Amino acid sequence: MQTFLRLALLVLVCLLFSACMNGDLDVGQSLIQPDEMQIQYIDTVTVNLSTVMVPDSFITSSDSSVLVGRWTDAQTGLMQANGFASLSYTTNDLPDQKGIRFDSLVLEMDYAYSVGDTLNSFALQIHQLQKPLESGAVHYNTQSVAYTTQPLIRKSFIPQFKSATRQVRVRIPDVLARSFYTKLISKEINSVETMNDFWKGFAFLSASPNNVFLAFNLSSANSGIRLYYRNNEISQTAYNLLFPFQTGPFTQLTNDRQGTGLQALQRATDALSSRTTQNSSFVLPAASLYTRIEIPSLTQFVKPEDFLGLNLAELLLEPIRRDVRDNAPPPAELGLYFTNTQNETIEAVPGNTSGESSAVATYSYLPNEIELQDGYVFNLTNHINRVLRGESANRPMLLKVPSGSLTLRSRLQRAVLGNRQNTTDRVRLKLYVTSDA
Repeated sequence: MQTFLRLALLVLVCLLFSACMNGDLDVGQSLIQPDEMQIQYIDTVTVNLSTVMVPDSFITSSDSSVLVGRWTDAQTGLMQANGFASLSYTTNDLPDQKGIRFDSLVLEMDYAYSVGDTLNSFALQIHQLQKPLESGAVHYNTQSVAYTTQPLIRKSFIPQFKSATRQVRVRIPDVLARSFYTKLISKEINSVETMNDFWKGFAFLSASPNNVFLAFNLSSANSGIRLYYRNNEISQTAYNLLFPFQTGPFTQLTNDRQGTGLQALQRATDALSSRTTQNSSFVLPAASLYTRIEIPSLTQFVKPEDFLGLNLAELLLEPIRRDVRDNAPPPAELGLYFTNTQNETIEAVPGNTSGESSAVATYSYLPNEIELQDGYVFNLTNHINRVLRGESANRPMLLKVPSGSLTLRSRLQRAVLGNRQNTTDRVRLKLYVTSDA
């Protein structure tokens, strides 16, 4: 993969010329004329990357969707997503209707989105909960609830996101479905409580070996169990009644790094050098994995003769990937935050020349290139200038997805970043300095 150099070329040129004329160089412009200066480029400053694991729990019951699936990676291990939901009751007049007969009972769930491979068959397992969820209760990614050992239903299918219905439909076994229908007709099921006594709820799991997560929108007006029935007249008119899911379905996310290079991460203070993990570091919020960045020799780099000042400082981070269609997109945005020995987030690193905004970079790539050229470019001019002047400490930084960009979906996105020794994608600190010509 070629180096990601041209994304901001025009902006860079403008910044350089602007810095020459108006940059804060701590020199007297009346003594040195702009045409007597020259711009030099330095990219030899050492940047060290390491992976840290900062334990984190987050609410998943506030999301409209539940995730089901798994992702296995030789470096980050196994991530598993299980969904949990209970059903609500819909008031109806079924007991008062005459001349109707049962047809079928179908579990219907709208697709929300997918992450990963949807070209192969997806194996869905649906278990019954041992007790219903409390409607509207708060649940976190670290939580689970008890469910039956044997699946109630097994179904394999290829996700059809482009279909007209955009949903998965699973027929419930007739014996169970007819029992439910009978209790509706007899009024034994006539409330949320009696509904929960019968169903309790569902646990959604997957045994698919493929790297894929499916998100089902259980808050949709079309998601729930739908009863199909007909009248006994010659027309046999078809009817249906939907029993939706209760509010507050949630997703459990588990991670197993056993047997990987990252299994040594046990405490928040641990940090694994990128040199021990195939010259790469990681950002994967759903697994609490982040990249720690240190620039130990920032104040000791070899400055050119007659050095006058720093015009522009850019930190370039390149994800290790070959194609933007690889089903594993990196986060749309990453931010830099000062951290400590506990790898805690202290405050945002100031960005740009003024330092009035946070250091946040958007993932970008050059289209129509034979080899992928992509990356994140952070403007750290203000921060680096302050360190060079002794106005700020040279503190380590943590690379994370900004909290404002975090959703259940974005937490699944991962960035694998190359260090300076990586053969295809490398981290670099690019300094553009002014010296006396």
